[in-house]
Amino acid sequence: MPTHEQAAVVHDRPVPAPRLAAGPPGTAGGPEPRTPPVSQAERDALHLWRRMALAATTEATPQPRRVPVPTELHGALRLFEEAVEGSLNGGPSVPSAGALHPYEHVVVAGGAGGPSVFAVDVARRTCRLTYSGGQVTRALDDSGLPLPGPHAFLVLTVVRPWLSMRKYGDRGYLYAQLDAAHLGAHLLCLGSRSHRRAEWLTRAASEPLAALLGLADNCRFLHSVLLLDDVVESCPEPSRSWTCTDARNTEAGVPPLAFLEGQSWRTVAPYRQAAPARTTLARRAPLLPAAPDAEGLLRDGALSRLLARRRSTKDFAPADLPGGALRKALSALATPLTTDLAEADGFGATLVALQVAGVDPGAYPLRGGRIAAEPAVRAVADRDSIVRICMGQEHLRHTAAAVVLHARRHRMFPRGMAGVDQALLRAGALAHLLCLGATGAGIAVTTIGGFDSRRWHALASLPEEDEVLYVAMLGTGGTAPVKLDRLQRTYAHDER
Repeated sequence: MPTHEQAAVVHDRPVPAPRLAAGPPGTAGGPEPRTPPVSQAERDALHLWRRMALAATTEATPQPRRVPVPTELHGALRLFEEAVEGSLNGGPSVPSAGALHPYEHVVVAGGAGGPSVFAVDVARRTCRLTYSGGQVTRALDDSGLPLPGPHAFLVLTVVRPWLSMRKYGDRGYLYAQLDAAHLGAHLLCLGSRSHRRAEWLTRAASEPLAALLGLADNCRFLHSVLLLDDVVESCPEPSRSWTCTDARNTEAGVPPLAFLEGQSWRTVAPYRQAAPARTTLARRAPLLPAAPDAEGLLRDGALSRLLARRRSTKDFAPADLPGGALRKALSALATPLTTDLAEADGFGATLVALQVAGVDPGAYPLRGGRIAAEPAVRAVADRDSIVRICMGQEHLRHTAAAVVLHARRHRMFPRGMAGVDQALLRAGALAHLLCLGATGAGIAVTTIGGFDSRRWHALASLPEEDEVLYVAMLGTGGTAPVKLDRLQRTYAHDER
């Protein structure tokens, strides 16, 4: 049992004076013998012990009220169910550095009483009603995002950088942006299958919406918004495993902000620009400069059939990559998407061919997913060099080809971190299309963020003013039993 003073330290309360009674010490009715003073080491241990303690809510804390799952939420929940098809861990079936999925989902749906905001946890199959009524209507109107119809809804991707940064440090912010872009492209492809109007509003992370949700106070930011309307056919009901609570007047279930997460947020928050006031119009276009007759993957509904089949390879086998299969995979880069992204001027993709049948080793600029007739440079790296510039990732040794996504510095940095975030979003979306293309072509693919940018810049023979953003590796699938990046150690950064 803890002493009187120890208990006081644990519960962070002052130590009252011991109660004394009449009588000689050590006799009935006399004062209790004094306990020895608490040492500094003991106080330190008790202080840390208190910091590690968990505390459940008390009986007096208002609890969210269980309510039926609203009908207007069914379309969004079905979308989330489709998004996890093929997943092995219950999360979205998309690439994620370390399988961390550093984002959360928020849905804005209409209803008889006006639009409402729901926080959705897909893994737990739970929904929390957090805001409704006039404040939501005003935030949407001020953002230029009024719901266009009674069956329309918005899916907001909210990034929580800490989930990546606690494993990968500062570079985890970059991974969080890329992961959210993979998710956004995935949801857009799914939404385009079920709705006639599906728009990925990457610049809709507006200040009114962010303020309504109180994101910055909780170390989060709004990444993008998916607008869906005009359903193709009647939407089947979601599974009965979903539950919903009304949490509008309660803080229950919202844990206090962790000290380390707050510290991590403060290392990046000062560099981020304020969210835009309003969104901009969306248009359907490729994310890369494309050849006039490029079709991408949207023909014959091919894209939607690949979403649940996509996998990131665990390693590569030492074998030639068929040139025809590679060209088929690369054609996915020309797929047009409906977004509000600006023109792709200054953004590029370069193929580094290492062991491709019918393609000489070298670096080839890509336009519309097509390989240039001649390489920009024929010099290539040996296998040891590939492992070294990929930060010691041995499972990438037998990569047969790589696609390097890059952007001009003068198009990216003058806009501050807003320009960087937009470039990473485009890179992540293109990488996702490439993963789907590789799936359709029957070749192994994985994307990597752990790499030496300067050496990949040289290997791809990029212009001096270009910055490497992301690299996708392709080849023949190997036989490794586990994907190392999913383990606790940061193998992608060569952690020992």
